Amino acid sequence: MENKNIKIIEKSIIVGVAVVISIMISEFFNLSKFFAGIATLTVINLNDTKTRQQAYQRVVATCCGGIIAALTAYFGFQQNMYIYLIGLALVCIVTEFIVKVPATVGCIVFTYIILNINPLNNPIAYVEERVLATIIGALIVSVIITVYNKVLKKPKESIENLKVKPIEHHIRRGVIPGIAVILGFFIVGYLNRYISSKYVTNYTLYYCALASIVVFNMDMRELLYKSKERILSTIFGGLMAFLFLYLNLNSNIWIGIGIVLIITLVEIIIGISGTLGGIVFLFIMVNMKEEITPFGYYIDRVIGTAIGLILIISISYITIILRERFFLKER
Repeated sequence: MENKNIKIIEKSIIVGVAVVISIMISEFFNLSKFFAGIATLTVINLNDTKTRQQAYQRVVATCCGGIIAALTAYFGFQQNMYIYLIGLALVCIVTEFIVKVPATVGCIVFTYIILNINPLNNPIAYVEERVLATIIGALIVSVIITVYNKVLKKPKESIENLKVKPIEHHIRRGVIPGIAVILGFFIVGYLNRYISSKYVTNYTLYYCALASIVVFNMDMRELLYKSKERILSTIFGGLMAFLFLYLNLNSNIWIGIGIVLIITLVEIIIGISGTLGGIVFLFIMVNMKEEITPFGYYIDRVIGTAIGLILIISISYITIILRERFFLKER
């Protein structure tokens, strides 16, 4: 077996174990099992130093995006798409330019609160729950990776610091996906008139926004690759969840086994990151309620993801053309 495949299998097993432990601890403290699981799925790296760095970055970015969103909501600007655009750019500036951590997670938390949290609910309560659950997941996977490297006596690897970029970069990083989300707002609103509310819900816009924010990259080739990765991983993770639910395999242990299978199969056979597939699988397995059927959630997420990807690719392409034609030409 190739060394690369062995590393993927090792990583998938570590993630599966970390997810199960994180879910059990979250259940004990009555916190979100989903957010704890997300943390273990997204910060995992066989390099323990890099895992700890990513864990720290995720917690800090969650706090930044959540606090800015909570303040925005308290001032009465929730679901205001123009303020959302400004807020998204602000999150990018604060997290990357001031705090110096990647902005993506902060943008996701900000988007969720502004677009989905019921204004009558307490946004701070959501931030607190998400931060605590994220800390649990990040801490568990950091400890497991550290022990793993100590037992196997693996050499420490250096990590890359976040490159300092001009403030214009961070503004574009927030504004371009923000424009895609605003267009998505109108498209989803139009679809709501003609498609059953079972399949197009309030969360469709969130999944649309999520796709636009996460895959965005200044490089068009990288953007297209991330888009392909996101849609394929989403589809595969959902199908695996349906299989497990059909077979009534829904205990914590089976969730861990499902994560192992998804990461192994997606990364070895399809050749893309299995993280998102694991997130979709995890949501269906731990978050399904009577009013949200697994199939309804799956269709909702796929539709939202597809809209978001189409919009961010189109707007990014138009932006590149305009910059080359008008701005770079002047220089």
